Parts: sequence; C-alpha cells; structure tokens
Amino acid sequence: MGLLVASKQVRVAMPAVGSLPGMPSALRQLARRVLPVSVRVALTQGPAMVALLKVPALERTAKPLPHLACERQTPLRRAAIPYDERLQRAKERNVSRAAELLDGLSLPPGALFSWHRQLGPPLTLRGFAPGPELHEDTLEAGTGGGLCQVSNLLFWLALHAGFTIVERHRHALDLFPDDSRTTPFGCGATVFFPKKDLRFVNSTGVEARLTLGVRAGFLLGQLHTRAPLPFRCELVESSHRFTRRAGVVWRENSVARRWHFPDGSTRDEWIAEHAAEVRYNVDPTLIT
Repeated sequence: MGLLVASKQVRVAMPAVGSLPGMPSALRQLARRVLPVSVRVALTQGPAMVALLKVPALERTAKPLPHLACERQTPLRRAAIPYDERLQRAKERNVSRAAELLDGLSLPPGALFSWHRQLGPPLTLRGFAPGPELHEDTLEAGTGGGLCQVSNLLFWLALHAGFTIVERHRHALDLFPDDSRTTPFGCGATVFFPKKDLRFVNSTGVEARLTLGVRAGFLLGQLHTRAPLPFRCELVESSHRFTRRAGVVWRENSVARRWHFPDGSTRDEWIAEHAAEVRYNVDPTLIT
C-alpha cells in the first residue's frame, strides 16, 4: 500500500502563556486572571488562527455510507481516574460538544482533517466548559479540558482505517494506571489550541464518513466507507517496559500498525516510540 505515517511533535516558538505582546503590564495581569489559558495562547498565536482559516473546512453530511471500516467506544468515567466531580462533569460536557460538532464529517479521498480547523477554539461562548487540563505538569481547569478523549479516539480510528497521520502529539506524562485498557500505551493524541493539532489524510482512495456521539456513558466513534477497504489494520505493541532513571519511573514502548491483506500477507509499519514519566505507584517487580 505504501502508506507512511509522519507522526511528529512540533515545537512552536511562542511567548510564555499569558504574556500578551504589546499590552501594558497591568492589562497583562488582568488578562491572566480573567482569560482562560487557551484564549491567552490563542491571542499570542493570531497568525496561526489566520492560517487555519485559509484551509477549507470539511463538510458534514447526514447521508450514511454502507460499509463499517472501524469503530471504537471509550467510557467517559474511569475508576482509576478520580477527577473532581466538577471537572468530570465539565469534561463530559466538552466531549459531548466536540462530538456534536464533528459528527457526520465527510472525508472524501485525499481530504485533510485538522482538529483545530474543524473544531475551532474551545471557548465558553461556543459551549465548552473548564475541564481537566495539564499545564506545566499540573492538572488544572481549562476551557475545553478533557477533549483529548475525542482526539485519542479519532487518532485510533484514523490508524485503523489506514489513513496517513500528518501531525500528532503524544502525552508527556503517564498520569493514571491502566483501567481496562484495550489499546497499547501511548496511542493518545493530545491537542491544545492552536499549538498542538491532530491532522490526518484519507489516503485510502475511498470516501469515508465519521459518526461520533455520546450514549450511555460512552463516547462512540465509527468510520463508514462507500466501498469495503481492501485491508484490515491493527495496532501492535512491542518493547513495553517500566524503567527507572535518576529516581524517576518511565513507561516506554514501541507501536506499529499491522496491515492485513486479502491474500493473507501482512506488513508492519512503525508508528512511534513512546516514553512518558509515570505519576502513579508501580509494582517494583515490574520496573527493569
């Protein structure tokens, strides 16, 4: 198939969060108190927002497609992730709002999906709430917090549908122990407007459509196609381990996409290697 993944982490040079160029000191201090972090970052990244608007948005359609390429569901609440109830409810609201905005998205052959272009800034006036966000290794409330559950699911669907990943950023910390994990560690896709985007291309040559929604406490995602895909994809993990370096426990692994073809042949395509600092207690016998 010759489809390659360019999974990368882009570092953008930018002012410190809340340091708004051209503002008097008093106004900057007021902005830090009043504006959400995501808004302050957006204000420092005006050119990035303008560039996003130059990219045509994908259309949404109510017309279904007949063939289910892949599907996944993830729970909105996990016992191993004890968010404050206020943050938890805000996260669920944000996930539902994102699902509402992305449901029915049409992905014709060659279409480029950009999370930031399709979803836009997660502002309160657009229906988003202050949910759990990680800022400088600290869990805080930020408008749109918790949306990574949706971007994680979209990344999973894109990989299993055979799409080409153009931009993806992984989480730098492993905050919580596994809780009924059904996908390899490190297969998330963190997003933060407007710096960290999730972008992928429908490189299959077959029209696809995204179905996204929240039902009975789960986020549900499906990709349907106009014709059956001539392959099946799965994610394969290798070299998983916990290590200790300079007194800090790290979790590491490597993930590949395995292509299965009708003739019975397979091909493994490297996706990424992951290393994240662990922030929970690990059984010492598991640490190498």
